[in-house]
Amino acid sequence: MNDVQNSSEILRRHQAAQLSDELAFFHEHKQEWMAEHRGEFILLGKQTFGGFYKTHGEAMKAGIRLFGLVRPFLVEQILEEKI
Repeated sequence: MNDVQNSSEILRRHQAAQLSDELAFFHEHKQEWMAEHRGEFILLGKQTFGGFYKTHGEAMKAGIRLFGLVRPFLVEQILEEKI
């Protein structure tokens, strides 16, 4: 692994650790959202619910608007678990 790949992996792990609360919240409430928001994308940031969006792109744009390019945020699609 070269230095760029190593740095990218470290950054990815750091961001994932910063979003552990958001991931836990998403998994905890996903079933509640299935009836009305199946297939939509949810936006979550540090203790902030950013809304539901029809497309990934809309959620990302809203995330950048709400949290900027520096603060990490989570965009997840609301789908049933694959078995």
